[in-house]
Amino acid sequence: MTFDMSRTWSEALGLTRANFQILAVIAGVFLLLPGILFYVAAPDLAALSAPGADAEAISAAIAEHAVPIVTFGLLSFILGHIAYMAMVALMGGDRPTVAQALRLAVRSLPTLIGAFLTFIIGYVLSFTIVALVIGLLAGMLGLGESGPLGFAVATLILLATAYVITRLSLTLPTIVLKGQRNPMKALATSWRLTKPHVWKMLAFFILLVIPYIVLSIVLGFIFGLPLALAGPEIETFGLGLVNGLLGALVGIVFSGILVSMYAQMAGAVKGSRQPAD
Repeated sequence: MTFDMSRTWSEALGLTRANFQILAVIAGVFLLLPGILFYVAAPDLAALSAPGADAEAISAAIAEHAVPIVTFGLLSFILGHIAYMAMVALMGGDRPTVAQALRLAVRSLPTLIGAFLTFIIGYVLSFTIVALVIGLLAGMLGLGESGPLGFAVATLILLATAYVITRLSLTLPTIVLKGQRNPMKALATSWRLTKPHVWKMLAFFILLVIPYIVLSIVLGFIFGLPLALAGPEIETFGLGLVNGLLGALVGIVFSGILVSMYAQMAGAVKGSRQPAD
């Protein structure tokens, strides 16, 4: 099992270029359109990201748009992960048709949801236990809610979360490319495959996230003011379109990255499907 950053990036770009037209259609339908619909359905939520936004106004906006937030959030989650799984399948070893890839993604969705819920439950329980232990220790030592302690705890939690997410990052390709239908085994397989390279993988993901954040900010500056001057309706649609296009493009490339990572670490052979455990 190996992991090479340069190889992963070059293979991901090669896979996306070779299949871009098909991938763009899937990303457009399952990633771009839901993103635009979310902005249109809840236009006032743009105020949530405004600098210096009032906390009460934010709470009121969330309460007012609770139904569309939850509805479109779940819809985006389901459609988005169908897109990711279909794109991973299309760039994987079996080279299915679009219809076959979409059917595989739909059949794999319950397994992915099961793995996601398992992760969430485990994370919440672990976080609760750690918070209780730290609270007890802080009380015994008389530290209270000191700033340095809170910063240290927040930093440790952030690092631990990033570590666990990295260890579980191959769960989706394990489900799609290996045909694993047991959520626990899919999580365990990802945990095992990523063990030798977890810190290198984490550094790679960080190197990807930083340019994404910078690009998002730059696009916000470029399109934000002209769209705002064009009126609220055009601004809403325009922001949804810009963010949706960026999200769709990132989703395509990220799917290629997952395929390359899984191929390296699992020793997947192109053109053959690994048997499930």
